[in-house]
Amino acid sequence: MTTTASSLRPTDPDLYAGPALLDPYPHYSWLREQGPAVFHPARGVWLVPGYAEAVRVLRSHGEFVSGDGVAYADATGRERYPLLESDPPIHTRIRRAMQPSFAKGKIEQLRGGVEAAAVAIADEALTLGEIDAVKVIAQPMPDRAIELLTGLTPPSAETLVAWSDATVRAQEPEASPQHAARLHEALNWLVSDGVAGLPEASLGHVILQLGGERGGLEEGTERLMTLASIWLAGIDSTGALLGNAIDAFIEHPDQWELLRRRPDLIPNAVEELLRYEAPFRIFYRRTRAETELAGVRIPAGATVGAMLGSAGRDPRQFPDPDRLDLTRDNARTHLAFGASIHLCLGQPLARMEVTSMLTELTRRVQRFERAGEPVRSPSKTMRKFDSLPVRVVPTEGARG
Repeated sequence: MTTTASSLRPTDPDLYAGPALLDPYPHYSWLREQGPAVFHPARGVWLVPGYAEAVRVLRSHGEFVSGDGVAYADATGRERYPLLESDPPIHTRIRRAMQPSFAKGKIEQLRGGVEAAAVAIADEALTLGEIDAVKVIAQPMPDRAIELLTGLTPPSAETLVAWSDATVRAQEPEASPQHAARLHEALNWLVSDGVAGLPEASLGHVILQLGGERGGLEEGTERLMTLASIWLAGIDSTGALLGNAIDAFIEHPDQWELLRRRPDLIPNAVEELLRYEAPFRIFYRRTRAETELAGVRIPAGATVGAMLGSAGRDPRQFPDPDRLDLTRDNARTHLAFGASIHLCLGQPLARMEVTSMLTELTRRVQRFERAGEPVRSPSKTMRKFDSLPVRVVPTEGARG
């Protein structure tokens, strides 16, 4: 049965701006009531806010394709990210080339370095006492983990922050020329300086010199852009997750206390945090033919946004969805890492990073307190903080 598509009116909130960008969840709730797919005329995007419908978009890769671009801006006139912006059979070839490097045994080899990073980060946080949790906790962990994985050592932490931020924001609505310039700077550094002297055991060497452990990646741009996407996207998303997690525990101190008492809950806590505040607000797909989604006809050539942040708060899937519940039994069904053939390749490393960081912090931090006004990023794709002033209250006997 076909239903009439809903369209946002000029007087409706724009989820890409203003209060709806800063605090999207009440607006997500309202949008879910408007229908399974809602057209945003001012943006030219079909928004899909419900969990089941977002799953359909992400899984039906023949109808909702990635090869025309997975950002708000399509892939016309720019180099594509091969893992993200391809469809079978090209995607199948690329994924097979990369999958062995992200197998459980391979990622497990990084555990010692990741756990050592968690200890060092917690040491600094406790020594300082009052910190910007973005700079001291959320950003250093993925910086170090991705360096361990890829073998790439950037010029500075500040430069890497700017580059990883630009990777996403260069393709957003109202992207500035500065974002494009920073992204080009990152890719130029990767070609000119980054790949020089990569350790043979590093993922960077395996991609660029071998085309993946089993080969398969084409020489030149395909190899370079595959490495670039793993390097830059893996930093921003995990950093966003850690910052969101600390903020959530400030708002829900009972859940932090529960985690301190029950460290066995940490793996499930990571999943609940991904559901509660998905780092990526939205993933985009395109249609090449008219397609039906939950009874709504979506035309050919449409840009369709699976709203991960909204799907994680859909009460049809997650009862009492606005409550942070570290014991939630279906938390792992979240869509924060995507789904199906485009399920995030680096998600085992991201889980290891956040699990290691929470393990170390629960041992030594009694609670987090606000030490100033947090600043949310204006990114229309990532849900993250630019600044998160925090006071770290240690447990008795804990020292930096």
